[in-house]
Amino acid sequence: MKKLCALAVLVALSAAALIFVPGCKKKASPVKIGSSGLSSAETTSFKEVTSKLDTGGSFYLYLSTEQWLKDLSTKVGNLRETVASLPNVQDKKEQINDAFTVGTGLIKDSGLEDISGLGMSSIARAPGLYYNKLIIHHYSGQGNGFIWTIFGKDPHELTGLNLLPANTAMAAFYDLDSAQVWAVIQKECEQSGFPQAKDFLKNFPQEFEKNTGMKWNDIVDSFDGEFGIVLTLNDAKMVNIPMPSGEPLEMGEPGFMLVAKIKNDLLFNHFDDALKKSRQRGLIKVDKDGLKMRTMPINLPLPITLRPSIATSGGYFFFATTDALIQEALAVKGGKAGLKSTDEFKRLSADVPQQGNQFCFLSQRFGQTIMKIQQRTLAMNNDTPPQVKQLMQSFLQPDKAAFMYAVGANTDEGWMTVANGNQGSANVLAASAVVPAVAAAIALPALAKAKETSQRNACINNLRMIDGAKQQWALENSKTASDVPSWNDIQPYLGGGKAILVCPKGGGYSLGAVGERPTCSFPGHGLPQ
Repeated sequence: MKKLCALAVLVALSAAALIFVPGCKKKASPVKIGSSGLSSAETTSFKEVTSKLDTGGSFYLYLSTEQWLKDLSTKVGNLRETVASLPNVQDKKEQINDAFTVGTGLIKDSGLEDISGLGMSSIARAPGLYYNKLIIHHYSGQGNGFIWTIFGKDPHELTGLNLLPANTAMAAFYDLDSAQVWAVIQKECEQSGFPQAKDFLKNFPQEFEKNTGMKWNDIVDSFDGEFGIVLTLNDAKMVNIPMPSGEPLEMGEPGFMLVAKIKNDLLFNHFDDALKKSRQRGLIKVDKDGLKMRTMPINLPLPITLRPSIATSGGYFFFATTDALIQEALAVKGGKAGLKSTDEFKRLSADVPQQGNQFCFLSQRFGQTIMKIQQRTLAMNNDTPPQVKQLMQSFLQPDKAAFMYAVGANTDEGWMTVANGNQGSANVLAASAVVPAVAAAIALPALAKAKETSQRNACINNLRMIDGAKQQWALENSKTASDVPSWNDIQPYLGGGKAILVCPKGGGYSLGAVGERPTCSFPGHGLPQ
């Protein structure tokens, strides 16, 4: 044993000598993380996705979804029997089967299973200005489900930009195939097996025609696949918007416009006929130079100009708060300098694609105005704890209001969005986690108070019913104010004898004499004096 121990010590000393004596052994190379040379045993879209992103910035993300989403409809369908075998659902097997049929069908038809990966990147192109990219990827040749086609197929010129006045504060235009949307709804309702869905499919077009005088399919077919929302802020005309706090909010006069690309004038003609039949007083008509417009002035002492208008021109249908806004949009379309000529848009549109299927523009003025409104609203909320209010106010800094310009396009390999803005992708993701939590902290006390008020009102309503039943019992049975009824006495007078009144907070009811008010044992619940 001693010899073995001596031998072990000798081996250990020899090994130590080889390690520490110079020249006896080569130095070990430092371990390099990520230099293993391994390749994934699973198919991923890493190369395809990351080749479209920017490295070296403040945020870089790749997420492979192939292993999750491949054959997802089959995986969901395999749960059908498991769910149907759970206790207490034996009498609902048919509904469960129908629900799985709908769910698996939607997954397969949607093209969700084709999503092979998600990529995001963000790089600062100037202090406070980030160049962001987002791609939802599918392999070339795939992407045939409706989520890949319903919002536009081939990228095109963003003609909606040519309708935006220079004072545009927010605008969003997007492709939407209304005929395909309706076709998807019809198909899924037919295949669902739910009688309610089939009844909806059968009755909705008839009810729509009955209520509007227009055939539903004609309306759907009249749209040409593009819709837009525009908000302007006219700083040349500042207005004071009344606020519940008493102190008005000063802002540029707002204007609002909805835009839809159309194949014909069906929608405009319908509204025009309705206005004729209603004999709208003061109606202003314009029919010239390819423009048909109807304006209804509102003679009310409002802080903003309000002249609701509808119009059709150049293949577009417009609804706006004023006829002047429509005229301005058409002037820009005709060549007048609009949003695209402003320094802010030029800065935000740098290196952003000029073709796509959707775009969104948020000006700094818009973000600042929204934040001012939020600040006022938060300040008026007396139910918010001071600490939470202070935290939320720290997020509402008008000088840091978000602004951006983004273009989304349906490419051969999925949806690609490119944007410039003052928020990097990391900030957006962080805000998406923090803001809802803070908002919940603000909303929960208000919801709790609303629930408490609702419960108190429900209890007071019960007490009124009890008091009414007592009075009716006394009247029909010649009782005096000092007589005390029992619950059996007044039960026939409570909801036809079937009502069972219970305090939502668990309080107990005391009937008292005819001449006394019934009471609830829960504090604060009682009939007003």
